[in-house]
Amino acid sequence: MVHRFLLPLGEHIGSFAVFSSVSLRAACAALTAFLVCLVIGSGVIQRLRMLAWREKTWTESEKLTELNLRAGKEGTPTMGGMLFVLATACAALLWARLDNRMVVICLWTMLAFGVLGGWDDRIKLMGIPDPARPGKTLRGMRMLPKLVAQALIGGFAVTWAWIEMHGTAGWTQFRMPFLPEEILFAAPVFIVFGTMVMVATSNSVNLTDGLDGLAAGCGAIVIITLGTMAFIAGRSGLAASLGQVFVPGGDEVAVFLAALGGGVCGFLWWNCNPAKVFMGNTGSLALGGALGISAVCVRQEILLIVAGFAFVWEALSVILQIASFRLRGGKRIFRCAPFHHHLQFMGWPESRVVMSFWIGTVVLSVVALGMQRVL
Repeated sequence: MVHRFLLPLGEHIGSFAVFSSVSLRAACAALTAFLVCLVIGSGVIQRLRMLAWREKTWTESEKLTELNLRAGKEGTPTMGGMLFVLATACAALLWARLDNRMVVICLWTMLAFGVLGGWDDRIKLMGIPDPARPGKTLRGMRMLPKLVAQALIGGFAVTWAWIEMHGTAGWTQFRMPFLPEEILFAAPVFIVFGTMVMVATSNSVNLTDGLDGLAAGCGAIVIITLGTMAFIAGRSGLAASLGQVFVPGGDEVAVFLAALGGGVCGFLWWNCNPAKVFMGNTGSLALGGALGISAVCVRQEILLIVAGFAFVWEALSVILQIASFRLRGGKRIFRCAPFHHHLQFMGWPESRVVMSFWIGTVVLSVVALGMQRVL
């Protein structure tokens, strides 16, 4: 919006031409989203309390339930992810170029996953009896319908990206680390691969969202890393110097990611320990979906896996735990899954678990950026 209305004034007032700078608009987008979260956060949280949209600490594990009760999490408002989703949308609409289709695709995907997560949260909050577990209520959407919905949203977004970008030289190629040959993706393979990235990322972030500030803090670090590479991919000289695919307009995705990063940091203000509001599936699915489609658009899926390995490991810990329980006659690998709960069961304070994940994500983000010359 700023680009459309203020840049033309640069022909008459030279100072307005500064808004052609992607880096300036990215900084403004991050600041705008951050301030929006700070300004509306208190009111939104109060409204969530009034609506009694509060998290229930009951879990299948008595010890985990006890830990949650001891930490004072009972009754904390949830669905707070709508804060950074709305803030990101406002900032991106204001500062990003909406004639860039990748920005529109990223915005649509974030909002679509946010709506799906919101519906998932509402099912949990309505207290609908669970026919499969007499005397208990549904904990959200059933797994299969939820996966199908995620796949449909992800598949639509990736197909849209393919239609817009498949003519770009090198965009349909996939490169694995240390392999000299590139793999050329046909449309069906690319769409299936991209959809898998989207579904995996959204669910991984969802599983990571279990402690105050954990998913938001790790997410903010990954967003900065991915945003840096999106900016590089959108500049032909920088992309060529690192041997990366030049993605025309990729730097505008960096503006979207800057808005998302500012929104998530603003949300973290309210979500850090002790949390005044939880992200809920509304935020975790939206955050994962936005990261997934951004990585697909600028072809940085490997960077997302490396920098976001905290999310990957959380999902793997759940998969390994379930597989071990079923294949080894009820034996478990971890005391509790996802892995952050395993650390809690080992006696780690919540703040130490969260900080360890943050530090690990910073280190892996540096590694991911350093790998770009190798890829």
